[in-house]
Amino acid sequence: MTMNKLPASEIVLVPDVSRVNWQRWLWAFDVHNLSTNMLFTGAIWMIYLADRGYSPLALGLFETLFHLAKFLTEVPTGIFADMLGRRKSLMLYCLLTAVETLLFLVPAVPLIALSFIISGTAYAFRGGAAEALLWNIAGSAEPDNQTQRYSRMVSRMYLLAMLGEFIGTTTGGYLSTLLLVLPFLLRSLCALLGIIPLLFIPEQKIAASERTSALLHLGKGLRAVWRSPTLLGLLLIGGLCESCWQTIAFFYQLYLHNQGLSLAEVGLIVGIGSLSSFAFTALAPHVMNRLRTGWLIAVFLAWEILAFWLMSLPQTWLDLIGYLLFFQAAISILLPAFSTYINERSPEAQRATVLSLQTGMFSAAMIVLFPLFGLGVSSIPYSTVIRWTALVLLVGTLVVLCFVVLLRQVRGEH
Repeated sequence: MTMNKLPASEIVLVPDVSRVNWQRWLWAFDVHNLSTNMLFTGAIWMIYLADRGYSPLALGLFETLFHLAKFLTEVPTGIFADMLGRRKSLMLYCLLTAVETLLFLVPAVPLIALSFIISGTAYAFRGGAAEALLWNIAGSAEPDNQTQRYSRMVSRMYLLAMLGEFIGTTTGGYLSTLLLVLPFLLRSLCALLGIIPLLFIPEQKIAASERTSALLHLGKGLRAVWRSPTLLGLLLIGGLCESCWQTIAFFYQLYLHNQGLSLAEVGLIVGIGSLSSFAFTALAPHVMNRLRTGWLIAVFLAWEILAFWLMSLPQTWLDLIGYLLFFQAAISILLPAFSTYINERSPEAQRATVLSLQTGMFSAAMIVLFPLFGLGVSSIPYSTVIRWTALVLLVGTLVVLCFVVLLRQVRGEH
C-alpha cells in the first residue's frame, strides 16, 4: 500500500527523534500502559453496585452517562492532544481516572453519576492520544517500515494491557473479600503512578507556528476522512464492532453472577478470558501480515457474531467456549488491526483527532446499546438480548459496506 506523503506543515513535531531513544520511550510507554490497566475493579464494579440496589437498567443508564460524556469530549480532547500535547492528554487521563475511581467509595446516586461522567472524559483524553504517540515511536524506530513496526507495537500495547487486566481482575474479587474498598484504592493509586513513566517520553504536538484554531484543525481532520471512503468505513465499522463486544463483556459479569457464581469465580473466568485474549493478541501481527485488510475484517467479524451466538446457548460449556475462545479471538485480532489500518491512513497533524472520531462513534453506539441492553435483560433472557446484539452488528456492518461502495462509485474510485 502506498501512502501519500504529507507536506511539511502537516507533520507533528517529535522532539529529539532518533533511533537511539525510541526504545527508552517504548519502555516508558509500556510501564504507563501496564500501570493504568491494573483494573482491580474490572470484574466487580457492576456486582458492587448491583448489591447496593442498582438494577440492570440503572447500571445501563450509568454506563450511558459514561459514553455520553466520552462522546461529547472525544473530538475536543483529540484536538487538545494534537495541538497542546499527547503526553499532557495522557497525564490528564491518569488524574481523572484516580478521582472517578475514588467516588465509588460513596455509592450515592449523584456521586456514582459524577464518577461515570469523569470516567468518560478521562477515557476521551486517552482516546487517540495513546495510539498517536505510539505511532510516532514506531516511526522513530523504523521510518521505512512504520506500519509493520506499529502493528507489533500496538499488539504489545494490548498484551501489556491484558496482563494488567488479568492481574487486576483475578485479584480484585479476592481483595474485595478482605476489604471492600481495597480494589478501588489500588486502582486509583495505579492510575496516578501511570503519570511517572510519561515524564520520560518527549511531548508530541504541532509546532506553535503551524497551529490554527480548533475548528480549522477539526475541519482538516473531517475532510481527510471524507476524502477516503476506506478510512471512513474503518472508523464506522471499528466503532460499531467495539461497542457491541464491550456491551456484551460488561453484562456478561452479571450473567455469570446470576448463574450462581461468586465474585471470586467471576473474576477468575474474566481473568482466564484475558489470558486467552493475550494469546490471540500475540498472533495479531502475524495474522495481519498474511490476510488482506478486507478479508481479515470479514473473517473476524464473522467470528465475533459466532461468539455471540454460542454465548447465547443454554449449554454452559458452549457458552464458555464462545466467550473464552471465539469472542476473545475476534476482539484480540480486530482491535490492533483497526488501529493499524486507521493510523496508516490518517494525516499526521490530525492523527489524534481522527482516531478520536472512531472512539466517538463507539461511544455514540454505546449510548444506544447499553441502556437497551440493560432494559432488555430486565425483562427478557440474556440469550435473546445477546442474539439481538449480534444482529445489530451484522446489519450495521452491511449498511456501512454498502455506503462505502456507493461512495466509491459516485467518485469513480475502485
